[in-house]
Amino acid sequence: MARQFPEQENTDSTFAFFFLVLYTASVLIRPHEMFLSSVEWITIKVFAIIAFIATIAAQRPLKLYSQHWMLLGLIPLIVVSGFLNGSGMDGVEQARKLFISAIIPLFLYSSCITSIKRQHILMLICIVAALFMVHNGHTQQTGYLGYGWALDTHSVGYLSLGEKRITYLGFFNDPNDLGMFLVMNIPFTLYFYTKGNFLTKVTMLAALTALGYGIYLTGSRGTMLGVGALLGIYWLVMSAGPKLFIAAAILSPIAATVITSLQSNIDSSIDGRLEAWYAGILMLISNPIFGVGTGNFMEEHERVAHNSYIHIAGELGIPGYSLWGGALVFTALVGYLFIIKTQSPEEYNTECKNELALNKTLFFSMIGFMITAFFLSRSFTLLLFIFMGMTIASHVRLIKLMPELSTIFSKANAIKSMGYCWVIIVAVYISLKMGL
Repeated sequence: MARQFPEQENTDSTFAFFFLVLYTASVLIRPHEMFLSSVEWITIKVFAIIAFIATIAAQRPLKLYSQHWMLLGLIPLIVVSGFLNGSGMDGVEQARKLFISAIIPLFLYSSCITSIKRQHILMLICIVAALFMVHNGHTQQTGYLGYGWALDTHSVGYLSLGEKRITYLGFFNDPNDLGMFLVMNIPFTLYFYTKGNFLTKVTMLAALTALGYGIYLTGSRGTMLGVGALLGIYWLVMSAGPKLFIAAAILSPIAATVITSLQSNIDSSIDGRLEAWYAGILMLISNPIFGVGTGNFMEEHERVAHNSYIHIAGELGIPGYSLWGGALVFTALVGYLFIIKTQSPEEYNTECKNELALNKTLFFSMIGFMITAFFLSRSFTLLLFIFMGMTIASHVRLIKLMPELSTIFSKANAIKSMGYCWVIIVAVYISLKMGL
């Protein structure tokens, strides 16, 4: 299941977590980018480096789990794929970026979040960041020329149609990325609502209302579909049986493709998205082992895939998609299995109940990513690895409390997940063949 570093006395580095908190706030709230005098500061890199060094030096035990190994496996694959597709040094650069901006953050979050209290701190930072984004977006709706209060942020869209889609700082300068993050925060606000006192409940209801308002302001159809799908999946997980949930999981990509196809009759840009999906699958069929190379999708087609799953499959082929999709599906699968195997909460003590509630919350946040990622090319967005790392940390804590569940977080399930992830690609391909 995991490789453990040389045995040492268990230690929990407060120093490493402190800098992980600073890193999280810098990445999500991005305060240094709010002012012209500090916009060039490299605080994110500094905090990440210090947190990483402190974790390696003081956090024990340190383990690499299946998701770490899957993503590490992408590094040589990206390099080889780059050389085979005539962009070798670009492949090396893409692999370097993956290691620094994806694998290291994933390792930090999965290693340093060793308690529920630490998890709560990071969840609250996520909610605060989301509220900053929504307030800045609201300012963009009323401000001069669509500018918000955050430095140089402004709404985007077709001005002739009256569109004013909100944006934020850094990689949230795209309304779709911003919307994805807002969707992933919905389970967090509901978690604190159910756990809190009267004041907390009122605060979280206000936050939830703000998230809904922000999602509307993004103008992202994929995000709005994500909210509806998230509610549907919540009902399936909590009320329906496993068989119905599995059937829905298989049929969901088909349904999403059909909905997108119906929308194409109204919006020509949607039709172009379907063509991009089909082009990505053709890239996979033509280059099944190494794909067309990371970053080369638009070299083969005029636009990005607008689908993270197809984008990865087209660029990195069968092995690459199996590793990336396997890490994603395995994380969600473990969370789901924990939920359905612990449906009698009265059997567990308070600590286990609290951890199970956190697992459920993080599971639905990951589902929020998986849904919105179906309509966006965000395969290596930092959001994925932050939330995946938090989810893995919850799984690790649960296994310590409930060792009888350790078989869920196993190498066997990880390998199966590398096969399960192909349901998405096959379902989309069948739907496109039937419709095109």
